[in-house]
Amino acid sequence: MLVSDWADVELREAVRLGRRPCPEYLLLEQRFGVELLDWSSLPGAGRGRSTLLSLRHVRAAAPRLRDVDVVFSDGEHLAVPLAMLKRAARARVPHLTIGHHLTTRAKRPYFRIMRAHRGIDRILVHSSLQVELVHRRLGVPPSKLALVPYCADAQFWSPRQVPEEALVVTAGREHRDYLTLAAACEGCPFEVFVAAGSLYAPAATWTRPASWPANVRSGFADRLVLRDLYARASVVVVPLVPNDFQAGVTTLIEAMAMAKAVVVSATAGQRDIVVDGETGVTVPPGDAGALRRAILRLMLDPAERRRLGANARRAVELDFSVEIYAERLACHATELACA
Repeated sequence: MLVSDWADVELREAVRLGRRPCPEYLLLEQRFGVELLDWSSLPGAGRGRSTLLSLRHVRAAAPRLRDVDVVFSDGEHLAVPLAMLKRAARARVPHLTIGHHLTTRAKRPYFRIMRAHRGIDRILVHSSLQVELVHRRLGVPPSKLALVPYCADAQFWSPRQVPEEALVVTAGREHRDYLTLAAACEGCPFEVFVAAGSLYAPAATWTRPASWPANVRSGFADRLVLRDLYARASVVVVPLVPNDFQAGVTTLIEAMAMAKAVVVSATAGQRDIVVDGETGVTVPPGDAGALRRAILRLMLDPAERRRLGANARRAVELDFSVEIYAERLACHATELACA
């Protein structure tokens, strides 16, 4: 498995000590015998993704293509060059990949014109809309597509026995609509913390106000700080601009795993996780009034927050835990290996 991260001693120790969530690739290695080719195997690799690093990563994997049962790339940034290499080398090894957001303008030519999917045997996506669009717009056969919901480490992101405060928390940057959030929360009798950093897509599209309202603070929060913020929050909000993939899914499932009442924009892409009124609340994208009403209603109703939070935690345990996610990935890999 080509892993776009440092699966080194430092990461493994942090996971062991509970300082960070366990990523699915460590479970794949530990429980299913998957061999990892991560950034620690690439001399001089930095701490962030780049086109050059992806090409180096694929080049490092090239000598192994004829020796493994399945090659598994963890995103389209690796899958496309690996697919081209596989076709050029006429390697027959099955290629499994995860497709995070395949329908962007920049990625479409690789599939519509260069037919990169001919070098990929199965693409796992996190959004049911992406399954539809990747087939219809990019011409990828349905037989090569599968929906696999994303996950969170439900042990790291678990409920904490601390009093809830008059606090709304939100996190992430990719496709976030903080302009609408600011309008919704301005003048409200609660504090808002916006952890607006992104570990994965620091250049992603997002909106924000020219200045934050007086009751809103913004800053970066690492995972431990963010977990504390979730625990103290009465409501966690994931405000999104319209999009066609599962933007915000990491924040959403983390908060659900901590048994928090969540409010999320009901974008076309974000429709597979929250059941409105059961595991959270959905509001129309860009509707500051609806967002304000949803937050205020939950802030004033602790019993409803507890009900939604308990349902959300149960949903994570049943469908969105990292253990279930790793098992699903391993099943797809095994199926391709045995085909």
